Amino acid sequence: MLKKGIYALTVLILTSFIIYAQSERQTLDSLFIELDKTNEKGKIEILNSISQNYWSISLDSSLYYANEALNLAHIVRDKKGISDAYNRIGNVYSFKGESNLALEFYNKCLNLRLEIEDSQGITNIYHNIAFEYVNRNDYLEAINHFQNALDESANRKDNEDIITYYTIIADMYSEKSKYREGLEYFLKAENLASELNYEEDLADIYNGMGNIYIEISSYDEALKYFLNALELYKKTENKRGLASSFNLLGILFQSIKEHDKALEYYQKTIEIFIELGDQSGQAMAYNNLGTIYDEKGDKQKALEYYNKSLQIDQEINNTEGIATCLNNIGLIYLDSGDYDKAYANLKESANLSRERNDIYSLSNTHNNLAKLYLKQKQYIQAQNNLNTAIELAKQINVKEWLLESYDLYHQLYSELSNYKKALEYYKLYSEINNSIYTTESSDRITEMKIKYETENLETENELLKKDNQIQLLELNRQKNLKNYWIAFSLLILALAVLSFSQFRLKKKTNRLLRSKNQQLKDTNKKLTISQYNLKELNATKDKFFSIIAHDLKNPFQSLLGFSETIYNDRDELSEEQINEYTKLMYESSQNLFNLLGNLLQWSKSQLGSVNLIPIKLNLSDSVDDVLSLFDTSAEKKNIQIENHVDNKIFIIADKHVISTVLRNLISNAIKFTNKGGNILISSYDENNKIKISVQDNGKGISQENIVKLFKIDQTYSTRGTENESGTGLGLILCKELITQSGGDITVDSTLGKGSKFEFTMDKLIEV
Repeated sequence: MLKKGIYALTVLILTSFIIYAQSERQTLDSLFIELDKTNEKGKIEILNSISQNYWSISLDSSLYYANEALNLAHIVRDKKGISDAYNRIGNVYSFKGESNLALEFYNKCLNLRLEIEDSQGITNIYHNIAFEYVNRNDYLEAINHFQNALDESANRKDNEDIITYYTIIADMYSEKSKYREGLEYFLKAENLASELNYEEDLADIYNGMGNIYIEISSYDEALKYFLNALELYKKTENKRGLASSFNLLGILFQSIKEHDKALEYYQKTIEIFIELGDQSGQAMAYNNLGTIYDEKGDKQKALEYYNKSLQIDQEINNTEGIATCLNNIGLIYLDSGDYDKAYANLKESANLSRERNDIYSLSNTHNNLAKLYLKQKQYIQAQNNLNTAIELAKQINVKEWLLESYDLYHQLYSELSNYKKALEYYKLYSEINNSIYTTESSDRITEMKIKYETENLETENELLKKDNQIQLLELNRQKNLKNYWIAFSLLILALAVLSFSQFRLKKKTNRLLRSKNQQLKDTNKKLTISQYNLKELNATKDKFFSIIAHDLKNPFQSLLGFSETIYNDRDELSEEQINEYTKLMYESSQNLFNLLGNLLQWSKSQLGSVNLIPIKLNLSDSVDDVLSLFDTSAEKKNIQIENHVDNKIFIIADKHVISTVLRNLISNAIKFTNKGGNILISSYDENNKIKISVQDNGKGISQENIVKLFKIDQTYSTRGTENESGTGLGLILCKELITQSGGDITVDSTLGKGSKFEFTMDKLIEV
């Protein structure tokens, strides 16, 4: 959304500059006075100018005077006047949103301008046609017409327009996620702007290139270009450009979770927009500040900045911004338990999005309303909102909103104890989640490929620059050589001067050649690193899918087998056999559910979508909560589990992370402990952290297998003491979650004597 907003602003500025700018704008009164004094051709120009000046006042009046200009131009057979009138009529229909009529008149204008060979006019009308296709979201057709505008600009060697259209086409390709093509055009624009020393254009280009590198997660490259743009804007004292760069730097640091730096740059953005009196910019920056505090967990601060953004958006009647702020504010109140305020804000946000026909935002807000009703146990209202959210998400194929809707439906039916329906929506949730994971895994591989290609493209561009410099030096060398022979016949002193010049040129050429060779070596090194990363990613993907294919298959086979036996032979089976089969089916289902939970949690951790919410937790209570899940399995094997964790110890951690890690470690301890064995859970302080230990006296792990435990690309799983099966994914998940929480996990085990798993969490330090 942010990228799209930046792009729309760029197009608006370019449209104003190229099409509507005049050396001096006259007021309507002065134009009407001039109208009575001039000849017929002059009247046509003035009528077209009057039409333009009515754009912001009355589109109907603008259309009327454009038609007057057209009629008069037809009478005097002024083809340029006719083409200009067609353009003005097309402008009016474009502003009215009547795209087909706009294109009809723009094409009439184009045909006439081609006929009279009006090069600047041809460029402008290609621009208008392209912009109309942008409004239709037909970016490929828009690119074709912007390319035509570029070609026409190149024919008349208009460097300013050439740079402009290189930049626009680069933005178009970026909008379609064709980042390599986008970078190619940005580099063309950069080379020409650098050659002509157009510093402000160069700064805009650097910001555009930085945006591409953010999209492909090359944050170091993005930072480099944003800082280059910042220096140029400072040099040219372009405050609006400075605000743009500070905002982009804030977005970059927010993307990599460096919230303090992001806050610093957003604050600088706000200060400049306040100085410029730009309310739209202020509203955007305040909303960005709110998202930072929201991510940091400071809901009060987030609410403060969302309200500031809302107030400004209401003053300037920015309905899109108002809807966004209301949605964000509603979620803050939802989290704090103030359901009346949450409902008021979310409902108003939904109404505004519906008026604007913003289906994407509307689907999201209906999911948020469903969350609200679910918390209030108002299940019918929750269901109605979920149905609406699902229908809207399907219209625009937004899988993220569908995933959230199905998850909320699963929660709803679970609370209603309708487990059949809950399972049905859990399956839908899993299907969408797997689809998203598959798509994102593919995107990550594509992203790595694009990173390599863009790095290679920049290297090629640098090498091309070096080649051009070498060729230029060679030409200079040849020129100097020629001058040398001429000067040799006239003056011996010129021979000495020329010889010295040749020596310097040769030395500089050799230095450039060495630099070029080093560039080639660096390129090969980057290629090797990229190839290694791709192999590692493929190995991880293959292992993950092998776990899904093998370990999901076996429980399903057990379930299908036993259920088929009961269904077909139920009259022949004894009650004891039926009880045994249903028990086995229950155990298979439980194992399958646990495996699915681990798979989904691990997938989220890999994609960076796990939202950690650290809170104050009593460690002993957390252990007791998890132990209650294993009463039956521990009793079945007569295993004694002792919780020696001090009930006065508090930690700062995500509740679900602690639960997941303890559940996996205790489950493994029970699985690999013999009947009558013991499991000890304890904790102790270590450097302002709490180390939690889960120790058993079971079968233990050999040293050669310990190194495989936390690696998904190495196969390691073994059966428990009662032949229980496992995948090893639980420990991998533990490792991921603990690492993301800022902790560490270790294992100490002796084959035949037992194992001890230890992990660390931040200790709550009372102030």
